[in-house]
Amino acid sequence: MIKVLIVDDEPLAHTLLQSYLERIDDVELVGNCYDGMSTINFLQKQSVDLILLDIQMPDITGIELLDSLQNNAPKIVFVTAYSQYAIDGFNYDQVVDYLLKPIRISRFLKALERVRRMIRLETEFHQRPEIEQAESQEPKDDFMMIRDNRKTNKIFFEDILYIQSWGNYLKFFLKDERMLMARKTIREMENILPNPQFMRIHKSYLVNFKRVIGTENNMLVLSDQKLPIGKSYSVMVKKNLDPTV
Repeated sequence: MIKVLIVDDEPLAHTLLQSYLERIDDVELVGNCYDGMSTINFLQKQSVDLILLDIQMPDITGIELLDSLQNNAPKIVFVTAYSQYAIDGFNYDQVVDYLLKPIRISRFLKALERVRRMIRLETEFHQRPEIEQAESQEPKDDFMMIRDNRKTNKIFFEDILYIQSWGNYLKFFLKDERMLMARKTIREMENILPNPQFMRIHKSYLVNFKRVIGTENNMLVLSDQKLPIGKSYSVMVKKNLDPTV
């Protein structure tokens, strides 16, 4: 069971999210908080796997709450009416997705599935013996080999959607919805993968631009996934999307 905490200053948001959660078998709503301070107090007494977190709250914003929790935060799905505020949240490893109000249940279910996969991947990764946490091999012309969970995977560049930094490791998100992990830094991978097909769009994200559909509110759109464009990368991202810019 995924233990979920809803944090939002709007009662109607709680009502909607709770109604969605009640229809899903493998989640458990363990609490409702309406401001940042009550959330901090709640988390000191109760462990949770996921927070559905509003950003604009009166006392402490969702971003400030994440700062106070630092590395002890559970997985986060932002729930906000303002997509521009969600971009800052992607600076945190715990942030899995963001939902833009009003929230459709189909989009909510996709976010929950991303949380499931992320928890499963990280749990399996931490349970492996150190010997299994092997580095990926150097890539060839159009593919690379990644050792993951006692298997060596041949990964074609074309199949990579995006890569996310996770400390000294990278999470590879592939077109078949698999996620793999390797002991690399995003800077190393940035120097290895072909440019401009692969480009850094944010300090934590490296994207395959062949998989990009477009942009929306300072986010890069890949199918149903949106990733943040960091301010220092925005000019190069626009040029890669449209060389005439």
